Amino acid sequence: MFGVMSRYVAREFLSAFLVAFLFFFFVFVANVLLVTAEQIFANQVPIGEVARLTLFSLPLIVSYSVPFGTLLGALMAVSRLSADNEVIAVMAAGIPLRRLFLPLAAAGVILAALSFVTNDLLLPASNIEASRTYRRMLATNPGVELKPFSVERYQAMAIVTGAIDGGTIDAPLILDRTAAGERRLIIADSASLEERTDQAGVVSLRLRDVFSHVADIDEERHEYLRADSMEYNILLRDVSGAFVAAGPTEMSSVDLRREIQGMQAQLQSEGEERAEAREADRYRLLAELASAERTVTADPGRLQEERDRVAAVATGFDRTLRRTASQRTLHRYLLEFHKKFAIPAACLTFLALAFPAGLLSRRSGRTFGFLVGICICFLYWTLLTVGETTSLRAGIAPALPVWLPNVVVLVAAGIIAVLHRAR
Repeated sequence: MFGVMSRYVAREFLSAFLVAFLFFFFVFVANVLLVTAEQIFANQVPIGEVARLTLFSLPLIVSYSVPFGTLLGALMAVSRLSADNEVIAVMAAGIPLRRLFLPLAAAGVILAALSFVTNDLLLPASNIEASRTYRRMLATNPGVELKPFSVERYQAMAIVTGAIDGGTIDAPLILDRTAAGERRLIIADSASLEERTDQAGVVSLRLRDVFSHVADIDEERHEYLRADSMEYNILLRDVSGAFVAAGPTEMSSVDLRREIQGMQAQLQSEGEERAEAREADRYRLLAELASAERTVTADPGRLQEERDRVAAVATGFDRTLRRTASQRTLHRYLLEFHKKFAIPAACLTFLALAFPAGLLSRRSGRTFGFLVGICICFLYWTLLTVGETTSLRAGIAPALPVWLPNVVVLVAAGIIAVLHRAR
């Protein structure tokens, strides 16, 4: 009997899961098309490139559709069984409810493994191909991202464009900062985007007849440069996060772990070097203060001169104190590493919630499961998205915002299970 019942519950769940999976799959695909279609088709990008870009976005869509489909499918299946009093009939026959849950749990394990494989193997490969496709599109038609006679802001830089004719940008102006944090202005007569085959996730802006001005306001220093041409590299993730997220999303969990360990070792080494530099600057500042005190005591007329000299040393010391390790890149890698496990694990946590929640249904059946499932998916997505953004901005430990939605789902499952048992 248990074998027949397990197959019956499994069929009920799989039919509901297929409907729910297709629902989320087409919602995500429609979202991709709506976000990108107007921008791409308005610039007359070949339909083949658009199709390739959409194809390479499918693994990401599948990796999210599977967990959400699992939740919605389980809720719809269990709600239908509960609304039709089949759960009561099973309990009246002396069969424990865990017998109903076992086929769902087995299906959840299989779907979690499917989601992990998609997230860990297919998604990195698709992102690499999407990056190549998008670089080709940008190189042949900069208007995909850059609009004529406009100002576009990308991370720490801004690009002011003139007319755009085919692949040529007229009179571009770039505002950014150098590696040392100095403000830089670059003006060119014209520019064109070129694909970089040697570096993934990078496109080059080939500038012609270039003038550059670098200013250090603190030290009142200005540098000027003229050149016939200049190559300005741009990260694709800075230009278009809607299509390509270069870097950690192009790696498997094993590669990510190896990269994270290397970054942590490098940051530790840099931290030790900065500590030594701060200590040396502190002793230098103390020595300059002692020297200035002796000089002013002997010759009070040199007070302003010594004050300016000590102020310059103090400014350098302040810069050293404010210089911290750039952990933003490491933070992004850690977020992506945890997501590779947390999102597939959601298949199991969603099942843990869906089973007791579905048992509460008495009349609406599948409709109850569908509506409740949509609300839970929305809340989960919101928690995950807001958590990632907050983690990057506030420096919160990456594991917390990624795993928090799963923890919230498990707590909710426990509360609903207790309420159901009490009832």
